[in-house]
Amino acid sequence: MFVNRKPRRSKKSGSAPPPEPPVGRRVPTQERSRQRVERILDAAAQVFASEGHEAATMEAIAARAETSIGSIYQFFPNKAAVFDALVRRYHDGIRTFFDALLAGPLLEGPWETILDAGIDAIATLHETDAGFRAVWGGLHFTKKMLDEGDALNREIADRIAVVFGQKLPGVPPRRRAFLAMMVVELVGAMLLLAARRPEQGRAVMTETKAVVRLYLAPYAQGAAELSGRGPSKLGSRS
Repeated sequence: MFVNRKPRRSKKSGSAPPPEPPVGRRVPTQERSRQRVERILDAAAQVFASEGHEAATMEAIAARAETSIGSIYQFFPNKAAVFDALVRRYHDGIRTFFDALLAGPLLEGPWETILDAGIDAIATLHETDAGFRAVWGGLHFTKKMLDEGDALNREIADRIAVVFGQKLPGVPPRRRAFLAMMVVELVGAMLLLAARRPEQGRAVMTETKAVVRLYLAPYAQGAAELSGRGPSKLGSRS
């Protein structure tokens, strides 16, 4: 978590460091200002992804964005605020991604095709998106970030549960939400592993598809064939 500390006086000179910029943030209302904020966030994503959270500085972000430090302080009072904005933008991007994925022709195919294509698509998104590496790759987690991420995962799981109802006839209605949660959390955890080990990232996601296929396969056979099987017994306790 980010901790706000009061500035300490220098032991050598007795002078205080420069005051912190104002806490308030200017909300961009004009298109030009919004474009400037997006450019700042693009630069911040690159800096956080390449330097790590602790080493990243507002000066480095300003240099990458080719703007003045004062321009950044107009919109973001400190590094924590920039990072929070990146988290919010990343979450919004994931929502947009799933809106497109679940509204497209992909859902007309069998569940295996939906699963493989969905995991491939989100893996590619995360490989090419500096925002993901900036937010999750450094493993710098704040409570706010984790809370918002959990809410997003629940939202995605709710939507996937609806797909399970359409594509997996063996999933009892009371069980759909739990299975969807398991799939979302499993894929999310494997995306983090792939980000930490990029040289094995594709192999990790290929194995993830195999694991999720095995997990869901019994439910694809129909409810009549699930009697006495492990997943069904577990479902009776959920």
